[in-house]
Amino acid sequence: MAVCLAVLLSACGGSPLAGAKGVKGGRAPQISLRDQDGRLVDLEQQRGRVVVLTFVYTHCKDICPLIASSLNAVLANLKQSEREHVRVVAVSVDPRGDTFASVRRYTREKHLLPEFRYVLGSKQDLQPVWSAYGVLIDPVNLESIDHTGRIIVIDRKGDLRAGFPPTVPAATVLADVKKLLSKYPPKK
Repeated sequence: MAVCLAVLLSACGGSPLAGAKGVKGGRAPQISLRDQDGRLVDLEQQRGRVVVLTFVYTHCKDICPLIASSLNAVLANLKQSEREHVRVVAVSVDPRGDTFASVRRYTREKHLLPEFRYVLGSKQDLQPVWSAYGVLIDPVNLESIDHTGRIIVIDRKGDLRAGFPPTVPAATVLADVKKLLSKYPPKK
């Protein structure tokens, strides 16, 4: 743990990320799924961007709307020039209820910014992603799904850099995103 923290400290210019203790590090497991508009979102293709990853579903009445709102606030509080280099990727935990139509409606109703990509798929498509990120899914009934609440920050190189509980303040995630944007500026 001390070695990991020392590496994180040196990688961030002496200023550790707030979420550094919440993630083991290493390469982010691959994701390749379609978003609300049918566009492919592939983590490999996101290299050069900071990715904020979470797991939600559209019919959730408690924590998911708060996560979506908080991460949308992270995007909204970035300068446009910074926002171009950040993506929020929300992975569905409800393959039955999250359809392209319901996810498009959700993104519209929540006023989610274009950099907020909500990916979905069949249970077969999503299960490997849930497993790779340690997300447990327990359908309580047709309207409620218990699931691991998690926010993960991936740097421009594709490495896991920060992990947060779902109730983390947007300002904390924003600070880590800004540190990662300044640490690895885009190639010109």
